[in-house]
Amino acid sequence: MKVVSVEIRNFRNHTDTTLECGGGLNVLVGNNGEGKTNVVEAISYLSLTKSFYAASDAVVLQVGRDEFALKGDFSGDTGVRRHVEVRYRRDTARKTFLVDHTAAESLASVVGEFPVVVLSPEQTGITMGAPTERRRFLDLVIAQASKTYLQDLLEYRRILRQRNKILLDARIQRREPGDALEPWNKSLVETGSALMERRAAFFASFKDALERAYRTLAGNEEHPGADYVPSFKVPSWSDPKEIRALFEDELRQHEDEERRTGATGVGPHRDDIEFTIGGISARKFASQGQHRTLLVALKIAEFDYLKRQKGETPILLLDDVFGELDGHRSERLLEEAQTLGQVFVTTTDLRSFPRGLVPGEKTKVFEVEGGTVMEGVH
Repeated sequence: MKVVSVEIRNFRNHTDTTLECGGGLNVLVGNNGEGKTNVVEAISYLSLTKSFYAASDAVVLQVGRDEFALKGDFSGDTGVRRHVEVRYRRDTARKTFLVDHTAAESLASVVGEFPVVVLSPEQTGITMGAPTERRRFLDLVIAQASKTYLQDLLEYRRILRQRNKILLDARIQRREPGDALEPWNKSLVETGSALMERRAAFFASFKDALERAYRTLAGNEEHPGADYVPSFKVPSWSDPKEIRALFEDELRQHEDEERRTGATGVGPHRDDIEFTIGGISARKFASQGQHRTLLVALKIAEFDYLKRQKGETPILLLDDVFGELDGHRSERLLEEAQTLGQVFVTTTDLRSFPRGLVPGEKTKVFEVEGGTVMEGVH
């Protein structure tokens, strides 16, 4: 998959920007705050239906404007052309998507159609932060590869909201939730178990890709690891009935705690990932350099996973990452990235860019200043 062109209107500090993209490396150069990140953010909107940077659609709309609009032309690995449009209006606070000039059935239906991998400084929480960040990473990767997983995830969140409301209402009113929980318990177990099984299967194939990517960047001296840590112990993933029985038992054991807290205490929303380097917890003991290398390796492994699962080469978005790595690892990342497919990179200074940048037919350099993009400056 490649982005052929992008149009950006009233989005962040881009009033009217059009890019004709290169098929290989696309480098966006400019000072901080000039609009480099906004370009890759716009591509993420077209691919994922949301920003990797902002929590709210209203935040990216230019001050004083009523609507932002993004358009993108894509080309698949087989040469099939696709067109995507997204619009957001301030007055209705609604976002609409058109795919190939037809209204998308839902935002969820767009996810995975245009696979993308994003690496930015905002994602350091995946290796260093709270479990929420790791679950978000996990869900987005699998959701792009599997629409069934995304549907189950959305359904699980709906069930969880309803179940938590019953628990919280009972806590506030100082009464027992009674039989009201029973149908939601069954749904929680069925849908939650399906998510857990899919997450476990994902890690079975993902761990090797992560190790290969890490060694590409750092050599063979360090040995990374990644383990799926569900909210309760599952001895084996081979028997779905056993997993559901364990889930039901865990719910019974958490009944008193749930009545006290007014929230569901067990399930996929409590899962985590344990990253290690040399068998030691990365979150607790890894250096800054190891964290950065691990995060980059995760993204390369994500790229590999999506390509295998989708049969389509993802687009790689690297936002301000080379300043976070030493010279050697920056060069290794650039070398690796250019072998993968189409890449968009932001940087503040080409002079600090890794050696090997050669503008040409497949490599384009854009200068970004004040929301204006000029091609060919290098």
